Amino acid sequence: MDIKLLIISTFFSLSILLITSIISCYKLPKRKYPKYFLLFTISFLIGQFFTIYRNIIPDILSIVCGNLLLVIGYIFLYIGIRDLLNLNAQWNNRYLIPIGVMFIGFILFTYIDYSLAMRIIIFSIFCIIYGLIVSWLFFENKNKGFKIFNIISLVLFLIGAILFLIRTFKASTIKIHGNYLSTTDLMISLVYGYLLIMTIWLTILLIKHSNHITFTKSKNNK
Repeated sequence: MDIKLLIISTFFSLSILLITSIISCYKLPKRKYPKYFLLFTISFLIGQFFTIYRNIIPDILSIVCGNLLLVIGYIFLYIGIRDLLNLNAQWNNRYLIPIGVMFIGFILFTYIDYSLAMRIIIFSIFCIIYGLIVSWLFFENKNKGFKIFNIISLVLFLIGAILFLIRTFKASTIKIHGNYLSTTDLMISLVYGYLLIMTIWLTILLIKHSNHITFTKSKNNK
């Protein structure tokens, strides 16, 4: 798979999700999930922009800030999905714990003991944990309306957790090159391919839920 084409495609799919989130925020001003989906998309767009310019812009931006924005974006997505499933959804200070741990890890393995493999491992472990948690949320609520959509979502997040698990083991056993744009490594390509599929699915999920709520409201007002 061409990594450059995948990166361009993910930027395009994230841009579509950004527009969809903005429209959903306008249509559903009282719901939280469109806003958190929007925050997720903005964080990922900026984070992806920083990370792909590694070796061009300073490490503090391309490695530390870039990856930290991806972590924060994932947490925003988690909160948004909780609201999507009509669960308690709000920012809690406990979310600062994984953000702080990741920040320390990126600083440690960038400026003190430089290790691309360790950065990949700690980021992947974070994605595995949150991927499994989100999968469980969809599993627990799979029968509460939108059953097919919830089942597909739990499968996709579970696949993501498995991919990052494989990525963790691979990063710990082989030497990995830091130039992402020229890599032919399937591990790197799969992650971008997965991000492309997930952002497309999140857009579909957002449209489906937003249209359902809007339709229900208009029907009740008649």
